Amino acid sequence: RSPSGDGLKWVISIDLQRCDHRTWFIDLQNYIREAYMAEVDPACINLSRACFLPWDASCYINPLISNEL
Repeated sequence: RSPSGDGLKWVISIDLQRCDHRTWFIDLQNYIREAYMAEVDPACINLSRACFLPWDASCYINPLISNEL
């Protein structure tokens, strides 16, 4: 859940050798729109936007999601 309580945080590993952050963002934004009919905060395209990932020992990691896109 996002700090505002209005959305979700989605942590995704990306390969910057394949393409840059902007390209990954646009592709993932399109995927989320098509697959989940949800909109992504467009401000997240800004690479300098801070997002801190806390440690959570009980964090759920979906085993059905591949690391390959």
